[in-house]
Amino acid sequence: MNNENVQLTLSEVCEAVDLPQQTFVKLVELGILEPEEKKPGEWSFDLTMVSIAMRATRLRRDLNLSWDAVAIVVELIEEREQLLAENERLHQRLQRFLEK
Repeated sequence: MNNENVQLTLSEVCEAVDLPQQTFVKLVELGILEPEEKKPGEWSFDLTMVSIAMRATRLRRDLNLSWDAVAIVVELIEEREQLLAENERLHQRLQRFLEK
């Protein structure tokens, strides 16, 4: 099953992550989460966003961070994951080049 195919409403996500709705709105305002629709009454979230919300909640709880700090940490984690993936792709390309 593809994570982008499953869409949850704001209330469903709040229940899944066990966060109040106003906290979820703050996570969207800080750019931690990105809903599918722009209007708050029409927001829906895929499972990737649920996973990010759970990660953000754990970071806040485990490291006793503010939501602003969590936004920065989440951004840095995502950037690191992208860089690791790009590094792996480049490494594979280099290996193919060296094998010739």
